[in-house]
Amino acid sequence: MAVIGYNSAAVNAAYYLNQNTSSLNSSIQQLASGSRIANPATDAAAVAVSGDITASIGQLGAASQAAQDVVSFAQTTDGFLSTIQQELTQMSELAQSATNGSFGSADRANYATEFGVLQTQIDNIATNASFNGTNLFSAGTISVAIDSSGTTDTFSTTTMGTTTSLGIHGITIGTTTAAGTAIGLLNSAINSLTARRATVNANISKFNFYVQNIATESTNLQAANSAISDADVATTSTQLAKNNILVQASSSMLAQANSSQNSLLTLLKG
Repeated sequence: MAVIGYNSAAVNAAYYLNQNTSSLNSSIQQLASGSRIANPATDAAAVAVSGDITASIGQLGAASQAAQDVVSFAQTTDGFLSTIQQELTQMSELAQSATNGSFGSADRANYATEFGVLQTQIDNIATNASFNGTNLFSAGTISVAIDSSGTTDTFSTTTMGTTTSLGIHGITIGTTTAAGTAIGLLNSAINSLTARRATVNANISKFNFYVQNIATESTNLQAANSAISDADVATTSTQLAKNNILVQASSSMLAQANSSQNSLLTLLKG
């Protein structure tokens, strides 16, 4: 039916033109931003999920850095422990030499002087060794998160390293008897120190594993987030071409529908 008051063809064409233009703009926005959810209104659920995953990725990054800091702390600790172990070994060699009864008191005094210097060096190391302002040889616990859920693990520090903690504070090798006693105490100190080094290095291995595990989890989350939020360039480009054609077609049909009313003028002129 031909009427003047309402042009249903033009209204329908205008409706589809608006729809196709909106779809075209969405495709352009996705390709320009690289994000499938550049406009959050297009997929509110995906925006929420992607936001949670993004937060978890950030938390994992912080956890990885914290675990690496603990590894560095432990490695620094082991470095100082290694130095102390070398000094203990040298002290045990001096004590062994001082048990030689054929040496005179002057020779033994020289050994004792070096022995005392090494004792002082050990205490200086244990007192002053630090990492980022934290003393390496004070009893305490370093706690860090190891995943995005807030799970924590700890690295325990001890005073193991001072001559007091090693049981050799104040010992001397001024006599053959004292030197013999010192040998036994030094052997115990070396055993204690190497056991501490074993614990420290076990923790280094443990936290290195956490770093690797965090990296794997972060990689998987990034892949999952990409699947949710990143635009599929190939598919979206195809959709862009389709929407562009539809916009042009609906624009043409709107013009055609508007001009179709001109035929009514012919009837009115008659």
